[in-house]
Amino acid sequence: MPKKHEKLFAKSLSEEDYKSKIPEKVRCVFHFANKLDEQRKTYDWELFEDSQAARALALLAAVALVARAAEFEEEEDVLVLTEGNFAEAVSGHDTLLVEFYAPWCGHCKKLEPEYAAAAKNLKELDPPIRLAKVDATAESKLAEQFGIRGFPTLKFFKGDVEAVKDYDGGRSAAEIEKWVVKKSGPAVKIVESAEELEEVKEANDVVVFAVVDAEEGEARSMLEKLADADDLAVYVASTSADLTKDAAAVNKVVLYKKFDEGKVIYDGEFEKEALGEFVKSNSLPLVITFTQDKAPMIFGGDQTEHVLAFVDTTKDYVSGIEAALKVPAKANKGKLLHVIMPSTEKRIVDYFGLKDEEMPAVMLVNMAGSMKKYGFDYKADDFVAKIEDGLGEDLVAFEKSYFEGNLTPLLKSADPEDDSDEAVKVIVGTEFQERVIDNEKDVLVEFYAPWCGHCKSLAPKYEELAEKFADVDSIMIAKMDATANEIDHPGVDVRGFPTLIFFPSKDKQNPIVYEGSRDVEGLTEFLKTNAQKFELEGSEHGAETSEDEDEEEQEDAKEKEEGAEHEEL
Repeated sequence: MPKKHEKLFAKSLSEEDYKSKIPEKVRCVFHFANKLDEQRKTYDWELFEDSQAARALALLAAVALVARAAEFEEEEDVLVLTEGNFAEAVSGHDTLLVEFYAPWCGHCKKLEPEYAAAAKNLKELDPPIRLAKVDATAESKLAEQFGIRGFPTLKFFKGDVEAVKDYDGGRSAAEIEKWVVKKSGPAVKIVESAEELEEVKEANDVVVFAVVDAEEGEARSMLEKLADADDLAVYVASTSADLTKDAAAVNKVVLYKKFDEGKVIYDGEFEKEALGEFVKSNSLPLVITFTQDKAPMIFGGDQTEHVLAFVDTTKDYVSGIEAALKVPAKANKGKLLHVIMPSTEKRIVDYFGLKDEEMPAVMLVNMAGSMKKYGFDYKADDFVAKIEDGLGEDLVAFEKSYFEGNLTPLLKSADPEDDSDEAVKVIVGTEFQERVIDNEKDVLVEFYAPWCGHCKSLAPKYEELAEKFADVDSIMIAKMDATANEIDHPGVDVRGFPTLIFFPSKDKQNPIVYEGSRDVEGLTEFLKTNAQKFELEGSEHGAETSEDEDEEEQEDAKEKEEGAEHEEL
């Protein structure tokens, strides 16, 4: 609470009682009053503070707001929201970060202590900023309203259920606090002195400073649009060109950062698209070392093309690899994200199919759509030897080949299995073309993950389906471990498990994703409708061949006959 207005309570409450008994919403009232006082000089509090009316006003506000605050249950400083109070909570707060969670979700449980710590710290700000949560399994209508598809999902509201954006910051308390504070304050802060600018630079990793012709106007409006869409940089502006020599005229912009070259002066046109690209290209380090806290920034941002260097970060060669990576990083700044991936990140290393003995190694990955990976020529000891022998330039050439479309994607594959006695055939990556695409049969493939609960539930039903169709020679029921095998085929984009895809015998280039019920009956009906004609349990099923197709097949046969006769002659 601003010192000036604490006097209003001084004659009725001690400071200790004020802090322990008066809810933060009351403090908001006086914070707002202070803002009015600063901006408009609307109220003369020095005259008003001793009056009985002032104390009455304050206590009435306290009573009213205590009653209102009581409507929201709290758990560890986090507001607990339901369908009944959600809209009121959002409209009653200038900003509100809401976590949609499921009680059984492991990621939600991991986030819980960090979220609570952030909620506690943000609540203690003046004015306070609140965090909230919704049990999406109990409040299904809210989950549907905001398109919740996974857990946890965090949404940020600005006073209205329609004014919402996705939270895309980190998962630590500090990162949550930093993101929320940035989004809750003015998009562009006006600074009036060199000292104030230095304070902002000291407190933030990336600062965009612009000299504008007026505090309110088109220039600031443009900067605000950029700031609203930017989660990395803090934007500040001034009407004075005397705060720094780096931006000494109207419409001049400089980006300050606590890494790499320290600052970059913008010399392009003062317009949204060009300035936005400049900020985007310069807001991240040339080379980022991966941590779990940085995962959303690396894998959740707009940049989908990454160069990943998998290294043992305890080795002496790390600094040499980082220096070499900076060479292509400078050449392709804004096009590719260059990342040091510690070998201790086992799940990520396994996901990309690398073995310990292959590291250090570099892989270029494109995660747009169906992910594609491209391997650098050197690995392990050969890679280390290259550090002192032009590694940086070789990486530049590697990335150039990627942009020119001259690299072949890497596809990992498990070893083939003998599945001759199995009803469900086991397909691995190296066999996919031969056993699925070149095969004249209709093929149904389940893409699964060994750890997936839904896949485990489907397994006995899928086995029953395969046994049911075991004597139908024209149909193959198969499965592929999508965590151990990769394929590059049109229409195959596995984004969840299990994914069932049907490859029709007559059109393998246009597979059909199965979206029906995951039971024997549903899958059987699907095959009866989409497979070529077959006999099952004494009855004929499958798609009918049209008269046109019959005629075409007869003509093809006739042409082959004539061709054969001609060859014989």
